[in-house]
Amino acid sequence: MTYTNRFIGIDISKSSFDICVLPEIDLASFANDASGIAQFLAFIARLDNVARLVLEPTGGYERPVVDALLAARLPVARVNAKQIRQFARACGQLSKTDRIDAFVLADYAKRMETKVLTPSSPAQTAMIDLVSRYKQLSHMIVQEKNRREKLRNRDDNKSKAWIEETLSFLLQQRQSVVDAMETCLKSHKDLADKAKVLTSLKGIGLRTACILIAGLPELGLLDKGQIAKLVGVAPINRDSGLMRGKRMITGGRKPVRDALYIAALPAIRFDPAMKAVFDRLKAKGKPGKVALVAVMRRIIIILNARMREYRATVLDP
Repeated sequence: MTYTNRFIGIDISKSSFDICVLPEIDLASFANDASGIAQFLAFIARLDNVARLVLEPTGGYERPVVDALLAARLPVARVNAKQIRQFARACGQLSKTDRIDAFVLADYAKRMETKVLTPSSPAQTAMIDLVSRYKQLSHMIVQEKNRREKLRNRDDNKSKAWIEETLSFLLQQRQSVVDAMETCLKSHKDLADKAKVLTSLKGIGLRTACILIAGLPELGLLDKGQIAKLVGVAPINRDSGLMRGKRMITGGRKPVRDALYIAALPAIRFDPAMKAVFDRLKAKGKPGKVALVAVMRRIIIILNARMREYRATVLDP
């Protein structure tokens, strides 16, 4: 008897999600609520040999589906939307509808290697939510400060007062989120221990440690080349024939990379080893940003090694 692996693509929107099962090209649609997700799980239970389910991040609309699939111990993977679109174009699929997108996702699952998600602990999930809110508030604070700057030379006192009032509220709430992040760390030993490992390196403060814990759970599980590429601080070759193109970074996890950028600035001032890396590259004529990215790469490689040692200690005390 031949057993056929099945691959399921899931295209998720706010109110519903479409699925496609390969190789049968079986299409269906479900409501993106508790009842619809339960029907979807019942649908999957009737299928044999489900090898992979693939979906895209959709700003949070996918989280209930992902949580339900992980709770059911199903092999679900979340793939960057840009990769999926490039894959579709490479396959000659230029049209775009919900059902076509579900088919493309299933086809991607069938043809490409994907990494299965692992369930997050309640503490990890709480930290992810707090970091997300912190970034939202920081973005809104920058917007309000820009608006205040544009009113500097105007006599619109009422608008300035409203902006100051909004800024005061946003800053107060962001501090409340930071306090909640500290409480979350203190309440869960594993997160507290990870934060201690991360902050052992100069330049990494509490907020950066929380961003790394929430946004880079793979830290300590990959080798140095893989972790640098995952973050997006590994230089990509651009060579063809005798031509040697300019190396540059691309892709990766921007929120983590932004946090490393902020961490690298004090690191090159107060950490002799990081300062030496920066100064050596500058002496070779490298632009400041290139030297700074090299420091960022060194930081994440060191943190990855220290986190690997911590994980080994936890597993084999």
